[in-house]
Amino acid sequence: MMRVVSRGLCLAACVIAGRADADGRAGPLSPETAPAAAMNPLEFRYEEGQAAPRQEVRDPCIVREGDTYYLTFTMWPFRNREEQHLAEPNQGGSPGIALYASKDLKTWTFSNWLVKSADLAEDCPYRNRFWAPEIHKINGRFYLIFTADNWTRKAYNPAGTWGSAGYAFIGVSDAVTGPYEHVTYVEGGTCDMTLFGDSDGQVYAVKPKSDVYIQKIDLSGLARNTVAWAGKEERVVACKNADIDVPATPDYLEGPWLERIGGTYCLFYAETYTDAAYPDFLGYRTNVAYADCVQGPWRKDPRGQVFFGGHVTVFDGPDARKWFAYRWEQDNRARGRLCVDPLTIDEHGKVQARETLAGRGR
Repeated sequence: MMRVVSRGLCLAACVIAGRADADGRAGPLSPETAPAAAMNPLEFRYEEGQAAPRQEVRDPCIVREGDTYYLTFTMWPFRNREEQHLAEPNQGGSPGIALYASKDLKTWTFSNWLVKSADLAEDCPYRNRFWAPEIHKINGRFYLIFTADNWTRKAYNPAGTWGSAGYAFIGVSDAVTGPYEHVTYVEGGTCDMTLFGDSDGQVYAVKPKSDVYIQKIDLSGLARNTVAWAGKEERVVACKNADIDVPATPDYLEGPWLERIGGTYCLFYAETYTDAAYPDFLGYRTNVAYADCVQGPWRKDPRGQVFFGGHVTVFDGPDARKWFAYRWEQDNRARGRLCVDPLTIDEHGKVQARETLAGRGR
């Protein structure tokens, strides 16, 4: 039996902004749709694997399949392996990867567990952590990618030692709800690694390693628990902002998401800024790079940041345009709560959204 876990966001087919045209550019903002901008955050709560209902999420990923939206995210507790918590349930970490479903983005139900720590063998290499889970539909199949490790013994981990930020794993299913089988360690993968399937059938991995890299990946061997790299790893986005003459430099880049919007490839990535000399850049931010093809060349948005908050994921929204999911970061009004907004490409070829940092165009 499915339990209702969230209510209260009144979203309809033309919410927040007018419809986008065929290339993803913005339509007019009408008086009827503008008030919906106040509807975030979603009144989403979850109880699965928790001592009490929680609203805070990290790394939310929403995908649409048919007329249904599916949500997964990093569940509380968000922590690393910590000795003082190992006697707690799930060794003190996240209970696993849960899936939630909605027809309208306002009422969510628990669907099922995709991966549950308590159901896994003691020596399972992906028994703990469960950071940044994502679902990607590529060439007609569904791929679950996430970061995990084993906190019981070093030897149970792929590299035979504790992972400082876990290891990348991928599983495959014929249905968005699973079951995801052949969950396989990706040697050479990274924490927060994401996938992208292009229209020609080629699959790419996007890997954050302070800078952001892209490499072709072959998933055809998953049935044999094999993932292979194809071609050369290419750096596509540098952490330093010298290329756009922005003096503020993030500590590192993480949480990438690659999406084609109209004819433009948009590579979103999260940035962490801690240099107090640049207060307009402090905190967790998102920027985007643009290209005409995956191979590039990639051009950073010259603003250096387009959104306050990070680790966004993009999905097909209710109004024939791309939307994105994120957790609120900007202030304490709703910190950590689940939010969604539409994305558009404006007449200058730049990403815009309701919470885009306006006035920073160059």
